[in-house]
Amino acid sequence: MVLVQLYGTLRLMLAGKASVELPWCEGDTVGSLLERFQAGERIPVTHKLIDGSKALHTGTIILLNRRNVLHLQKLDTPVNDGDVLALFPPGAGG
Repeated sequence: MVLVQLYGTLRLMLAGKASVELPWCEGDTVGSLLERFQAGERIPVTHKLIDGSKALHTGTIILLNRRNVLHLQKLDTPVNDGDVLALFPPGAGG
């Protein structure tokens, strides 16, 4: 299993759930897990983390075991059984 921790509006959209577990499959990447997560949790299109070109939306922060995937292999970063994925959706502020 992979633990997916939710922050910001993602937590609010999922009725306050702080995390969900997703089954791990051989060959999983951050991108494949995100696609399954978005489909399974039925996240509205406006809050998707991946855009139509299969890239992270600007402002999205994804940590795999506390390391930013932008400094790894981005969405192609391999995921292992027991890993922790933290999702911080884009937010506004000023």
